[in-house]
Amino acid sequence: MKQMMLCLVLLFGVGYVHAQVINPPPGSEGETDTTEWRGWSGISMGFKPVKSLSIVWSQQWRWDNDFSSFDRSLQQISCAWSPRWNKFSKAQSLGLALRHTTRPDRKGDVQGNDRFLRWQVEHGAEFDAGRWAFETRIRFQNQQVLALKDGSDPAQEGASKQWRFKGEVGYNIKGFKWDPDFAVERFVAVVPSGWVPDGAWRMRLGTSTKLGKQHKLRVFLQRDVEAPYSPAPPGMTLFEVGAGLDDLRQTGGVEWTVGLQWRYRIKFKKKKSPQGDDISS
Repeated sequence: MKQMMLCLVLLFGVGYVHAQVINPPPGSEGETDTTEWRGWSGISMGFKPVKSLSIVWSQQWRWDNDFSSFDRSLQQISCAWSPRWNKFSKAQSLGLALRHTTRPDRKGDVQGNDRFLRWQVEHGAEFDAGRWAFETRIRFQNQQVLALKDGSDPAQEGASKQWRFKGEVGYNIKGFKWDPDFAVERFVAVVPSGWVPDGAWRMRLGTSTKLGKQHKLRVFLQRDVEAPYSPAPPGMTLFEVGAGLDDLRQTGGVEWTVGLQWRYRIKFKKKKSPQGDDISS
């Protein structure tokens, strides 16, 4: 019980740094530093109804503007299936998740909440080589607008679609409980035909440890990099490819994230029937 309370205190005290430098408008000097602190807290709980299937529910709350403004709330339910036919199939997994996000917008004359729904499908694989552990993941995600604060038709807003390709390597240090891991992930946005491909990179250095059989604590340092982007190929205008100024990203951005996660796994006690069969309570 003490371990659970400690995890909750640490979890809800998590923050991460968002750093970005924006080039100034023509005629001005220097660069504008827009470094800000943002807060992120959340909990997740999971269980396995059977050995090959896991289900996880997550709730998160996030703040920005140096913790002064509430940014969003999201809920996600996800499941992953790993067949137990043989060693090869046990190393594979297929996942599906559904996420609901609420973002309050207090700017302008009209205030309210924007709501989004994201679904995703993914394939994962993992294998060990001595003390080394390797993982890969391919994910496709689609986010759509459910409602806008101004009451406009959500159907007029296009869906945001992305492919994500992730590779991770971890190492088990003998006699040490905090095993390190390093991951690289590539985000590839789905853009209209004829546009220049768009994407971003994410690198994460992390470590995790088990606090008993049902608790897991994870700490990580993450760097996200997004470059300037124009949908038009060199020598062509935005108009020629059917793009507008809103599709142009004149400056890139770098985000540094320091994160702390706590997970709790529900385990069902097993009882034996008079006939000797296992029954999950």
